[in-house]
Amino acid sequence: MIASDGRNNLGGTAKAAALVERFGSKGFIYAGNAGTDVAVWREAAASVVVAAPRRVGAAAAAAAPVVHSLARQDSMLRGLVRALRPHQWVKNLLVFVPLVCAAAFDSIGSWEAALECFLGFCAIASAIYLLNDIADLASDRAHPRKSRRPFASGAVPISLGLALVPVLLAISVAFGWESDAGRDFAIYAALSLSYNFKLKEMPLVDVFVLAGLYTVRLFGGGEACGYPVSLWLLGFSSFTFLSLALIKRVSELQLILKQQRRVNGRRGYMTQDLHALEMMGYAASFTSALVLTLYVQSDTASRYYPHPKLLWGIVPLMLFWQCRLWLSTARGYMHDDPIVYAARDWVSWLVLAALGALVAGASYLPVLV
Repeated sequence: MIASDGRNNLGGTAKAAALVERFGSKGFIYAGNAGTDVAVWREAAASVVVAAPRRVGAAAAAAAPVVHSLARQDSMLRGLVRALRPHQWVKNLLVFVPLVCAAAFDSIGSWEAALECFLGFCAIASAIYLLNDIADLASDRAHPRKSRRPFASGAVPISLGLALVPVLLAISVAFGWESDAGRDFAIYAALSLSYNFKLKEMPLVDVFVLAGLYTVRLFGGGEACGYPVSLWLLGFSSFTFLSLALIKRVSELQLILKQQRRVNGRRGYMTQDLHALEMMGYAASFTSALVLTLYVQSDTASRYYPHPKLLWGIVPLMLFWQCRLWLSTARGYMHDDPIVYAARDWVSWLVLAALGALVAGASYLPVLV
């Protein structure tokens, strides 16, 4: 028997070493449910995931092929909340970026309109997630990780999801009317549905569409708050969002390589494309930094910010943040959407705080002095 005793705690890497010593690397199948089990799964031939959080399940799938997954029994309400994917709403915070870039911090009406735009994007995004999960029901039930989704696992009735879709769409229409971002909501919905039902199968088209979905949020926020997206912001964000979309695809291809497959299902990519996609992503990240560099020394920045020299600090911070995401991807840590990953990453939060301090200083430092 292999177990902890009063002197040795056989958990994590210690447990992995003990199992490898007895059965050899890749000589056993391991069942677990905690983050510490990831070290064991890396040495296992296959993994069994037992009622684990989604992040742990994704880490298990990246470490070793999942041969079986036992889902946690969710209540219907909890399952419904999961189906709405509120953790994805963090992407909709992009609607506030045009306000920040315009240094319009004291415009209360603009912030209220941007908040309405944010809530509208959340409603329409959740409606599309529900539709996608219901449409992908058969494939999700055959997938080791996606089979735990609320509809695929049976935690939430399909009829309830279908009934909730028009309610969410009505909410988004109401907020679109109030915030003047209804056209952007319609473009977002059309792009999202086209992406999920066809465009995600087309190599390169899919990553440009993903980048476009991020950009539509910027335009929606600009329309709502009355500060349209400038060409500078459009140039910087387009390359940044393309880099983030490529991170998503690279991480998926890395998982396929670990599972010893050659093709990425409905994505249209092959494992041979991995290095090409990485180079495109690196280039997009550094190009976004170049655009940002040109902006902070432009007359536009001087017009919006009384102390524009402080904005130079944003350039290395943004480049550091993107390079760190790529490093995490190269090491196999990127198991989520990169924006969602960043929202859970304490270093990303420190970078965000530093960015906020620089923007605030560039806007108000002369007043304080």
